[in-house]
Amino acid sequence: MLPPPIPELLLQKQIPALRNPRYYSIYQSGRERCLQQALAGNAISQVPLYSHNATYQSLFSQGWASVNAQDIRLAKAAGMSC
Repeated sequence: MLPPPIPELLLQKQIPALRNPRYYSIYQSGRERCLQQALAGNAISQVPLYSHNATYQSLFSQGWASVNAQDIRLAKAAGMSC
């Protein structure tokens, strides 16, 4: 897996909910799933449903939205598989 685009401590200051390990893992799941979809050649413009819990879905969406074009290029270069 690729390192996060910003240091974990800074990320936790920007999104205080990520201090909770469960919430942080949901955020990371959103990043990883977005990268998997992008590497598979699928559109990443629409965030899929992760949970009916609004907090979980929000954190997943924030993780999904944190993936940018450079992250996708780095994942392709690193040979990250789907």
